[in-house]
Amino acid sequence: MTPDELRGHDWFPAQDVLGGVPALYATENTKPADTIIHLHYFVGACDWWIAELDADRRIAFGYANLGDPHGAEWGYTDLHELRALLVRPQGIARWVERDLSWTPRPFAQVVAR
Repeated sequence: MTPDELRGHDWFPAQDVLGGVPALYATENTKPADTIIHLHYFVGACDWWIAELDADRRIAFGYANLGDPHGAEWGYTDLHELRALLVRPQGIARWVERDLSWTPRPFAQVVAR
């Protein structure tokens, strides 16, 4: 059984959603607070918010918080590697999930949550 079969949904969103995410570097002149976050992935206390994407290579740029807001930062994430990541908090195996109810919003609204 594949990870997507275990998840019960496709980990990568539909092509029309991926096509709506700006290319890498497209928002580099946008203030971080105004940068639109298009996708959200999570597992446990870890979150990845995606603002830009190389749709062919599935390399994303966004903001990651790996459980410590003081160490959270903007950077690049290989979505293929993130998809394969299996963590074991408290001994229970969990895959990184895509937030299926996510709607794009400015980063300022993400950090205000």
